[in-house]
Amino acid sequence: MNVHIPSPIHPKCGQPSVSHVYRDANGKPVLLANRFDKPDGSKFFMPYDPVLKEWKAPQTRPLYNLDRILAADPSEVVLFVEGEKCADALTGLGFLATTTFGGSNGSAKSDLSPLKARKVAIWPDNDLAGTNYAKAIQGMLLRANADEIEILNVAAYCDGNSHKYLEIPVLSDTNNPELSRNDTINTNAQYNVKSRNMPQNHTPCKGWDVADAIAEGWTKADISALILHHFPELQGISSHITSPPNQLDGMELWHTPEKDSFATILVGDHVENWALSSSHFRSFLAYQHYLSEGKMLSQTAIEDKRRTLEGEARFGGAEYPVYARIGAQEGSIYLDLGNETWDAVRIGTDGWECLKRPAIRFQRSGSVAALPRPMRQGADIELLRPYLNVANDVDFRLLVAWLMGALQPKGPYPILILTGEQGSAKSTTAKVLRSLIDPANPMARSAPQSEQDLVIAARHNHVLAFDNLSYVKPSLADALCRIATGGGFGTRKLHTNSEEVLFDATRPCLLNGIPDLASRPDLADRSIIVTLPVIPETKRQFERDFWQRFEKDAPRILGALLNAASTALLRLPSVNLTERPRMADFARWVTAAEPAFGWAEGAFMEAYNTNRALVDAAALEGNPVAEAVLTLVTEHGPWRGTASGLILTLRNSYPQLTDDPQTFPRSANKLSGELRRVHPILRRQGITITRTREGRTGQRFIELKNA
Repeated sequence: MNVHIPSPIHPKCGQPSVSHVYRDANGKPVLLANRFDKPDGSKFFMPYDPVLKEWKAPQTRPLYNLDRILAADPSEVVLFVEGEKCADALTGLGFLATTTFGGSNGSAKSDLSPLKARKVAIWPDNDLAGTNYAKAIQGMLLRANADEIEILNVAAYCDGNSHKYLEIPVLSDTNNPELSRNDTINTNAQYNVKSRNMPQNHTPCKGWDVADAIAEGWTKADISALILHHFPELQGISSHITSPPNQLDGMELWHTPEKDSFATILVGDHVENWALSSSHFRSFLAYQHYLSEGKMLSQTAIEDKRRTLEGEARFGGAEYPVYARIGAQEGSIYLDLGNETWDAVRIGTDGWECLKRPAIRFQRSGSVAALPRPMRQGADIELLRPYLNVANDVDFRLLVAWLMGALQPKGPYPILILTGEQGSAKSTTAKVLRSLIDPANPMARSAPQSEQDLVIAARHNHVLAFDNLSYVKPSLADALCRIATGGGFGTRKLHTNSEEVLFDATRPCLLNGIPDLASRPDLADRSIIVTLPVIPETKRQFERDFWQRFEKDAPRILGALLNAASTALLRLPSVNLTERPRMADFARWVTAAEPAFGWAEGAFMEAYNTNRALVDAAALEGNPVAEAVLTLVTEHGPWRGTASGLILTLRNSYPQLTDDPQTFPRSANKLSGELRRVHPILRRQGITITRTREGRTGQRFIELKNA
């Protein structure tokens, strides 16, 4: 992540008026371009090295916005300009822009290798120095093996009454600063922009640049049209070109398959999806009315307007599915980055890319936090290891596997349970894991008090994380099992007697606590349980230092996970497991991703099977019925009789396991139900349970024996 750094104070010149920060590939500041203003209105620049803390520029200088370039889609055009002010003006409109420190004189000391195989559009200042700078950069980019390089030549922009008219003069001879002809482009099909001949007596003033153009009214669409003129192969696919949604009063109204109403609203240069039932949307309606009328609406009037729009969305709007953090469409997975501009990542078999406007629609709750912007360069899952307190490689692979599972748009998802003594960093490990998939504020919460609370959390979060649990009550365990592997939830709609709110989805779950939380076999059967070792006092870290290091590495860790997800999508059809555990789809997905992590074939299944054995052992120890039955058959051989007879046998033989009526059933029907629950674990221990009916009355018998 980008690190903020305050402007330095020069011992003689004082505080600079502006400081432009050059960063390395990881977002760390390595050079500050400081502007100082003189009393006569002139200005001068001085470099500052924040690493060495010296007032000079480093020998090798990175490109401006280097970290953004490395994280961007490789097919996106990079606009190369003269000066940080111009680059910032373009970045403010959502473009990918860069420059070199020191202008034409310092360009030779800049590293342009990150632009290898990139499309670069050079926009020079309108003067001789700008022309020379553009030519120098063009030559350096050729040596850096840029894919395609174009020098843009822009003459004029003027406004009509109802349309914007964009003229793009093209020089027939780039060595001649005089225009030899006026060629214009017509982008009316995409942008409702018309072309008109430029007035013959108009030329931009000397020194005119892109910042001047934007200050004079150039829009994102205007600059996008200019880019398309020079890179026609991007027509229809350029991430620079985005059309506003179909609008009703400035909004696109639509609904989900569940008939929830939404509005897609243009905010700056991006769109956001808001539920019409949200308080955020009510505030928006009130503010819009205030801006247009100069007075506030009453709460009744706001609600009337909102309900009208809700009806329009439900009965007149299109239908789209909506997703929380992760979704899928046409073989690609989309990950909402959760940032202010609503960017997302598309993951496909061909790799991954960051998008300004994804093909699917995301919704956000107020708790959503931003993911780090992923990076390709230096992406390595081993960067995650120092931030996870694990005892061995097996546990590390299991935690990475859970992260990979959480990147699937659909379940089933294994429930991750972190256990350990006090001081084993359970909460910190859980926070690190969630930070890479679905960060939120707060990162973890206490156990839900009801199934309804769990459903509300699941509607607005992709990952459900519950912290410091001491016990998982049976009703919550059942709900977690359904939400991890699939199952519907229903509850009465607020303020109604007969309407039901239905929720049918799966979510990754993360629990942590000191005691064993998977005593119920059905919960254990769906879980990965990792016991964290105690951290010696001599190895404890300062929390601030820990998170600063993690924030630095997180973009490359996320990049490694995205690389693995792309690999999994590509390999999944050809992966076939010889063993198919309970969570077979999850196991197949992670197995398909193994090459991206550098794991040997079968490494995950080996770790998973080892964990399954440990989980079974923990579930047996925590379940008196399972432990008593296993001990009975192991010590005395096969047993046959009724459920009532089995209760008496077990209570008489093993009173230490069966004395507690809260954990050991006292009635025949409850014991039969518990036997069905523990049978999968007992079967893996070699114990089979057979039920038969005999006699004219159909009396039920239970037979226990070794397989």
